[in-house]
Amino acid sequence: MSDEPGHQPPGSPQEPHHRQPPGWQPPTGPPPGGPAYPQGGYPQGGYPQGGYGPPPKKRKVWPWVLGGVLLVMVLGIGACIALIGTAVNEVDKEINRTVAVTYQVDGTGQASSITYSGRGGDVAQDTDVSLPWTKEVSVDGIVKAVTVTASAGADGGEITCRILVGDDVLAEQTATGPYASASCSGDAGR
Repeated sequence: MSDEPGHQPPGSPQEPHHRQPPGWQPPTGPPPGGPAYPQGGYPQGGYPQGGYGPPPKKRKVWPWVLGGVLLVMVLGIGACIALIGTAVNEVDKEINRTVAVTYQVDGTGQASSITYSGRGGDVAQDTDVSLPWTKEVSVDGIVKAVTVTASAGADGGEITCRILVGDDVLAEQTATGPYASASCSGDAGR
């Protein structure tokens, strides 16, 4: 320790503030062995990224979902239109298709009346008919329902009705007795 006035050992409580030696200046370069940052700290733009790039952009899902829903709707509507078009075409073909039908009535004696359906659902009747009786008609329309009903007279006997489509028997029925009635019906469009 020195006895000079005003000089006190460093770190002593009497020293009012720390003094730098004459000619001392703060360092201006990078610290030895450290990263080379410009004076004043870290580079502009924040902390160093450490090798990580910006986060990847998230792709929006809703346009794909919306596109998928619209595609399904368009395909569904197209399928419905095709189905309806096919159904309309088939209905049109069936309406315009004609079927040849043969009505037959057999029995003993005479039929007092024979009622039968014709083209377009029209109904016709023949009275006091000698048996056997045959009638050929063409039927058309979406429903090709055919009917024939034969009634015996007061003398009775046996009466049989029959509906034929080509060689196939569509319906047949027999009745006996006075005023007996045989009725046959079916779908000629089957």
